[in-house]
Amino acid sequence: MRYVLIACLLVARAASAQPPGETSPPPQDEKSVFTAYLVTIAATSGPIAVASIVAGDENEGTTANVAGIVATTAMMLGPSAGHWYAGDAWTTGLTLRLGAAGLVGAMVLRDQQEPLELPTVVIGLTAAGGLWATGALWDFFTLPRAVRRYNREHAIVIAPTTNGVAIAGRF
Repeated sequence: MRYVLIACLLVARAASAQPPGETSPPPQDEKSVFTAYLVTIAATSGPIAVASIVAGDENEGTTANVAGIVATTAMMLGPSAGHWYAGDAWTTGLTLRLGAAGLVGAMVLRDQQEPLELPTVVIGLTAAGGLWATGALWDFFTLPRAVRRYNREHAIVIAPTTNGVAIAGRF
């Protein structure tokens, strides 16, 4: 019993109150918009930076191909990472970016059968780029709403007490 009490004292934090007018820090389960944006930026730019270092000018073949796959995957999935942090499994932006990838894939398959003419390639790649950019911007601008929705949905806490059950929440 004595060791349990010592362990509890070692991990416990000191209690403190805020001066009047200051808000309390957010609970541990509350998500931050700033953190969501950091997750998005890191998930998108980190793999692209690593892939560009790995696929330097002198590397050819398999290493460059793997680096290209890593960078492409980061560009497709990275902008949705902040939404995943906020609890959204699928976003409209991800759908748009996957549509862009599907368009490029269809153009590649079609080109294998019969070479595409230059105006078709330009129009197709412009449309795919527009879809990708729209999807990335969509996820970027809807991220704060996703974080607020997560925080609102996870604001109520139900906890057992010695006299029954207590319900608490933020309003």
